[in-house]
Amino acid sequence: MNPPRVLVADDDEALLGLMLRRLIRMGLSPDSAADGVQASALIQANAYDLIITDINMPGKTGLELLQEAKQRDAHIQVVIVTGGATLDSAVQALNHGAFGYLTKPFDHLSVLENAAARALEFRRLTLDNLRMAEVQKKRGDLLQDEVADRLKQVNRQDREMRQILATLPEGILIVGGRRAVVAYNPAGQHFQALDAQAIDHPLASFVKAARGFDRPDPRLVCLGGRTLRLTAVDLTKGEDRPGRVVVVRDLTEDGRDFSQDLERPVVGLAQGLAQLLGRRPPEEERELLMAMARQVQALEGLRSSYAGPTAGVDHAA
Repeated sequence: MNPPRVLVADDDEALLGLMLRRLIRMGLSPDSAADGVQASALIQANAYDLIITDINMPGKTGLELLQEAKQRDAHIQVVIVTGGATLDSAVQALNHGAFGYLTKPFDHLSVLENAAARALEFRRLTLDNLRMAEVQKKRGDLLQDEVADRLKQVNRQDREMRQILATLPEGILIVGGRRAVVAYNPAGQHFQALDAQAIDHPLASFVKAARGFDRPDPRLVCLGGRTLRLTAVDLTKGEDRPGRVVVVRDLTEDGRDFSQDLERPVVGLAQGLAQLLGRRPPEEERELLMAMARQVQALEGLRSSYAGPTAGVDHAA
């Protein structure tokens, strides 16, 4: 780290020499100026950390040098020294950003040393704080960009899942413990509409059973002249009333195995969600990802739900 650069300006040659020797004893290598014009030229040519200047000098005053220095570097520290101290001059110096105001002759040169040390330490702390603030801002910007990118990935995964569900011939109904039943895709809405026209509402009866604590066994029903297989798949576990998905499959179709159609997109969604969860996302984002993961698990359960024992067929008009 480079040592601080200091400029001392005073038209009193004897005092200027004393101040330079004191600063050298502090381990500094100060530049010097015998009048305001020379000091101004040095300020324009160099970058100083601290300026110690007499207030009344030929050419330019210490207040003028103070303003010039602050225009070049707002965080430069300036200590004003004067033999004719007045309240007005002290107020002007402090209002223009002077760090300190000393009157001469000094009681002891340690007064100057203490003022210089405190001014340099104040500048160091100020610049350190500014650098730290800039680092934190950059980190914040990077984190914000990363979060935005993750949210884009989550939204893309959500859109893809909704597109997949929208094209399924199977009806998907989300059954919450205390929530209303939600038809999650057009096919689910279609089967709900058919059930509303039936006499004994077999789909609504199965959904009611699925809202209980125990998951009902798969059931075959006849609805609107079509044979449907109803299957309940758990979304959550360990709760008083676990959330479930009710899958409605129309067996009246040509018997094509839709599980093969689901395999590739569902596996891709599962892998993408696993990667996002592996990055330890924030809590809000993690909850969204976990909800999507449970839906993917429900989709994976579709294929296994097509096989298995079948119960008697319920009939409805």
